[in-house]
Amino acid sequence: MVGAYGSGKTVLTEALEYLTGLPRTQGPPMREPIGSENASIHNWTDAQVLQLTVNRYAERIAGEAAQSKGFFSDGSVLHEWIYAKLRLAVGSYPSTAYPLASRYRDPVTRAYEQVADEIGLLAKRHVVRGAYEAFFHVPIEFDLAENNRPINETFRKLSDDLLLPALQESGIPVHRVTGPLEQRLEQVLKVTGVKPVSTVAEAVKKTQNA
Repeated sequence: MVGAYGSGKTVLTEALEYLTGLPRTQGPPMREPIGSENASIHNWTDAQVLQLTVNRYAERIAGEAAQSKGFFSDGSVLHEWIYAKLRLAVGSYPSTAYPLASRYRDPVTRAYEQVADEIGLLAKRHVVRGAYEAFFHVPIEFDLAENNRPINETFRKLSDDLLLPALQESGIPVHRVTGPLEQRLEQVLKVTGVKPVSTVAEAVKKTQNA
């Protein structure tokens, strides 16, 4: 399940786990950087952002590799690259949605961003080598919750602007899922053909009560 932060990927993969019995995988939480445990997410240095990106990339791949019989992934390795690149280039709260190519970066930021793009090449190679059978893009259909805004709406838009071309470039089938949770679950089942072990209504209820 891929899409911008707050689009509903986590809830969808949790419900799919109840619905199909297949495990869900995800990257680790955006923990504080090692060596700066009390730093606010908005005060992380560029180097610390890259430290966390490498950690999340490695832990996500390890989590996927442990599920040899299949899984639904909350996000993908591409998300680690996208978050790092955007955070370095525009910060958490970009004021405009200008394309990244037209934005000024000082030489130091450009150097860090180049490192992020090299990690992005590793992520893209991981995808091309068969990490995922299909992508389900969850578009932005509702606003971020007021109490859960480590980024803003412009950051989310720029995220999808980077994500969608990378998905197409991968050659992996991309499907769009929309609507309420019940509708999204039905769409995923239709595409994957995975046999459910419960009803959609039961999976939704378990997710909401978790």
